[in-house]
Amino acid sequence: MLLLFAHLLTAALGVAAQYPARPRAPGVAFRLTPDYGIAVIYFNDGTTVPVAQVHGSRQYRVFMRNNTASASTEDSMLCRFLPPALERLPPAFRPDLDICRGTDFTSTKALLATLKSAVESYLGTNICFAGLSLDGVEEHTRDIAQEALQALGLRQVIPTVQPARYAVHANRPDSEPAYDEDPWVVLAVDYSFHWFDVGVYTIDEIGLVLPVHSTVRGPRIGEENQLDALRDTLNSLFANPPPDFNLPAQFRYLVVYGDDAKNETLHHMLKDILGSDLVRDARVSSSVFDGMAFMAHVVHEHMDTIDFETQVESAFGCKWRSKLYPKDESEL
Repeated sequence: MLLLFAHLLTAALGVAAQYPARPRAPGVAFRLTPDYGIAVIYFNDGTTVPVAQVHGSRQYRVFMRNNTASASTEDSMLCRFLPPALERLPPAFRPDLDICRGTDFTSTKALLATLKSAVESYLGTNICFAGLSLDGVEEHTRDIAQEALQALGLRQVIPTVQPARYAVHANRPDSEPAYDEDPWVVLAVDYSFHWFDVGVYTIDEIGLVLPVHSTVRGPRIGEENQLDALRDTLNSLFANPPPDFNLPAQFRYLVVYGDDAKNETLHHMLKDILGSDLVRDARVSSSVFDGMAFMAHVVHEHMDTIDFETQVESAFGCKWRSKLYPKDESEL
């Protein structure tokens, strides 16, 4: 018995030496909307700080409204051969070659850089990791945003997701369905000044929020009469529901979020379509930061594990410049 105890103690000390006390680094979340970006920090003590809401440039807004890639100079001789060689250098020593990228990339990177600077100014040190939420579902938009984040020396903690999922999480009921009960069905409506979005989500018995993918299509931007367009979108969804869904009768909860979530005309229209009970009990977001506060919490939880250090590598030299993370010996 003593030998077994000694063996277990030795193993435990070996693990402790390999994995020293974990840092309680804050979680940082960025969201890119069609018009602006926001940044939120979640701290280990449970507090959340909405750090910044920054409007994008004209080029950024055009990018978010356009499904085609902007022109770039990547085909030039300089841009074909120089960037791959420079990628081997640490970000701190890498010259800025944005001249080789189109305005899609440069405008997105500029907005994310401003958000990153706001977070680092608040924290008093640099960050190495963040979560990214993107309203659009187009692959080109997602790829550009992720490349811009990486070009700033940041690494993603979790995959890029749409903000509606976190808005539902942040505004979900205090309880979950019983184990023998079907998942609850939730309608999420993003109603902002220049766009709207609709999606159907389910909440299971452990509180997991999952999208019904055929209903999640990204924001409708710049509609001439946005309220009428939203009404038509909802009526089309109810007339052609996903398989095995009975809409709108099956909705258990309604979540309304976005810049203009409290619009009275919107709520009157929703009552006409969904019924007064569902709208009266709707969970209406009080701030554009609500969903991202939950996402920052998720980012923190993912980082606050021993496994994280071996699963997600920081940009070279990033941890050594930061006060938030343990130093990586491989950067020596």
